[in-house]
Amino acid sequence: MTCNLTSANEDSKNEDSKIKRLVVAVHGIGNQFRYATIQAAASRFMAYCGEKNMTLPLGAFHPEKLVRRPDSPELGAYLFKPPLQYHGALDGLGFAEVFWADIPKRAAATNNTTEESKAWARTIVDRVRLIDELADGPRSNLIDYRKAASVIEEMIDTIQILENLLFLAKKAGILDFQLGQLLIDFLGDVQIVADFKDYGGIIFQRFLNTMKNLAYRFKELKEIYIVAHSEGTVVSLRALLMAMRDQPDESNAWVDKVKGYMTIGSPLNKHIVLWPDLWKDLVPHPARKRETPIYWRNYYDLGDPVGFDLQITRDWLKENRWLNDQQNPNTGAIFSFREQDDFGFTRYPFPGKAHNDYWQDDEVFGHFIQEVVIDKGEKSAQKPANFRWTAFASNVFPYLLIFALLAVGTYVLYQTCEALLQTGTPAPKTNTHTTPQLLNTIRDVCGISCLLAGITVLGRITRIERLPWNLIIGFIAFALGSAGYLKAATDSTKQQLALPFGHSSVGLILVCLLIAAVSAITSKWRPEWGMRPLIGLGGITAAWIVWHLFGADEQILSKPLWQLVLANAAFLYLWWLSALLFDLVYIWQQFIRSCRTTKTLQEIRPKTLAEPPP
Repeated sequence: MTCNLTSANEDSKNEDSKIKRLVVAVHGIGNQFRYATIQAAASRFMAYCGEKNMTLPLGAFHPEKLVRRPDSPELGAYLFKPPLQYHGALDGLGFAEVFWADIPKRAAATNNTTEESKAWARTIVDRVRLIDELADGPRSNLIDYRKAASVIEEMIDTIQILENLLFLAKKAGILDFQLGQLLIDFLGDVQIVADFKDYGGIIFQRFLNTMKNLAYRFKELKEIYIVAHSEGTVVSLRALLMAMRDQPDESNAWVDKVKGYMTIGSPLNKHIVLWPDLWKDLVPHPARKRETPIYWRNYYDLGDPVGFDLQITRDWLKENRWLNDQQNPNTGAIFSFREQDDFGFTRYPFPGKAHNDYWQDDEVFGHFIQEVVIDKGEKSAQKPANFRWTAFASNVFPYLLIFALLAVGTYVLYQTCEALLQTGTPAPKTNTHTTPQLLNTIRDVCGISCLLAGITVLGRITRIERLPWNLIIGFIAFALGSAGYLKAATDSTKQQLALPFGHSSVGLILVCLLIAAVSAITSKWRPEWGMRPLIGLGGITAAWIVWHLFGADEQILSKPLWQLVLANAAFLYLWWLSALLFDLVYIWQQFIRSCRTTKTLQEIRPKTLAEPPP
């Protein structure tokens, strides 16, 4: 059983006449290679036919002879030759793409067009605030916008720091974080598509011109299926609506051949709410009639920071007469896009992969192929399943990583203090106490790390969540961290750490509670201060404890205290980094994976009813 792809430009007239159905792939954000989206889509169709291990090089998708038109890039299409058992279902199928990555790259090449990431993020916060005030009045309290702006700026810094720290892991093939590049690409391309009328207009026109020229070239074309990813879903949907808004003619006749629409990792909800002018006056032309609707299927991973369910988009489509509506019973449906056609799942473990791995997912593409391309929307295929291990990894591993960073920082300072305190003490003659000493070190490091984790959660959670439930979560975390310290740390270590606080572990815990409480209050009322209260007060307390540990040592000045200074700096840096990561992970878990972002946008979104064309 074999699946073959041959250039549609070999014996052009003969091959072009064989393409009766066309899959048009639309890429998303970031750097792209021409025909790479065709390569990915075609590979998933080959996998559906049983050739899961077949990979064709990118060069195999480039045509021998380019067909160029002045208003769009080269037009290459590729004929898919399925095995015999799929001839009735998938024969006459070709692959093409709408390539638009060169347009944002053209803007970026000027080095003075797009806005810096943090500055542009602040404009987004202000945009949401204005929409919220219009929806609920000037006293709307859905979001603390001052705090939100500070948190977003801090998140951008954290992602970039983490990307740099994981550079070696990426080179070694251990872990590719991808989120930093994803953030840069997303912010840059969204600016171009949504805010820049000149460049954005060129992108939408590129889609329309490419589709018109493909339809002109393939005279026997009967069906078109659009597969769009990420920002490509915004490009493709708006262009589709623009074509169906206009009077039917030869330039937009291709739109009547669109039978299916697949969106993966789509940010359409955000664009519907934040850039309503993009969708202004987009309603179907009264002369636009369809025998069958366009069957739309949306797929999103719950860990994808870009793509969500498209309930907001469905609401907008219904309000503007793209879906059947009880108020307009005589209006035929342009799209068939029900709530059950929105497929959310947990299949990819980390945010960067969760946005890009759709292109390698045979089950996701297989669902669309079976339900839309083959069954024409009349049957229901088995939806993509969740991966339990992925859900566990997504929910547990990030917090384990944060705790490990805390433990490493604690170990560096702990071991340095131990070594300096024992300087000049004769080394033991035997190794009989090595194992108990190692166990005691593990107990002490884990116990102190638990206490630090409790301080961090209580001190930072008010910066992310609203009162009062976040305080309850924070106090529970602090109580558990304190209990972990009291249970795990050895008695000798607890006595040493309690020296400055009246030799009482309760005094130490109360001081830690005070640090967390002050940090929580300042995080709420002075969010622009960032991590300074937590790390500043924590660093002063750590230095105070270390001073008391060495205060009784008469030989303190003869010891290499530079080691202690470096160890304390490393400890504070790793604590700072773990606190930043906690913010990032908690926001990802509580706002992205739980779809709270979409729910908030849905609450503040005003209805945008477009006026029909004259």
